[in-house]
Amino acid sequence: MTDSESLRLRIARHVSNVLAPFSISLPLVTLVALYHSADPRYALACAFITLFFLSLGPLLYIAIGVHTGRLSDLEITRRSERMGPYLFSISSATVGLFVLQTLHGPYNLMTLLIITIASGIVMLFITLWWKISVHASSMASAATLLTAMYGSVMLPLFLLLILVSWSRVVLRRHTVAQVTFGALLSILLTTLILKLRGL
Repeated sequence: MTDSESLRLRIARHVSNVLAPFSISLPLVTLVALYHSADPRYALACAFITLFFLSLGPLLYIAIGVHTGRLSDLEITRRSERMGPYLFSISSATVGLFVLQTLHGPYNLMTLLIITIASGIVMLFITLWWKISVHASSMASAATLLTAMYGSVMLPLFLLLILVSWSRVVLRRHTVAQVTFGALLSILLTTLILKLRGL
C-alpha cells in the first residue's frame, strides 16, 4: 500500500467515524428540538429523551451484541447480522415516540422519530437482500430535515453527505450504488413525511 493510499484510508476512517449516525444525532436532535421552540429548556429535556431512544439505546444494544459475540463489530458490517439491530432501533424509536406524545413533547421531535421509524422499516426489508448504507441514509435524512427547517444555511450539509458516502466506498463498506440509493431513499422519505406533517 502506498503512502497516499494509506492516507486516504485514514481520512476515510476519520470521516466515517465523525459522521456516523450516532455522532450526528446529538447536533441533529438539538437543532430539531430548538426550532421555533417556545420553551427551550423543556425542548432540550425532550431532546435528551429523544436521544436516548433514537441513539443511546440502540448503541448500547449493539455494544452488548459485540461484547457477547452476537455481532461482529459496532458498524455491523455483516448484512446477516443487521436484522436484530434494525428491529431494536425501530422498536426503541416507537417507544420514544409514545413517550413524547404522553409528555406533549415538541412536534418536530416526534416528526424526527416518525422519519426514523419509517426509514428503519423500509431499510430493514431492503437489508434482507442488499446491504444499504446507514451512514449515507442518516446523513441524507439529517441534511434534508435541517434544510427544510432552517433554510439554505443548512445546504452545505449535503456536502457532508457526499463526503461520508465517499468514505464508506473507500473503506469498502459499501458500493457506490448502496450509498447512493441509501441517500436518495432517505431524502425522498424525509421529504414525504415532512409534507404529510406540515413542516
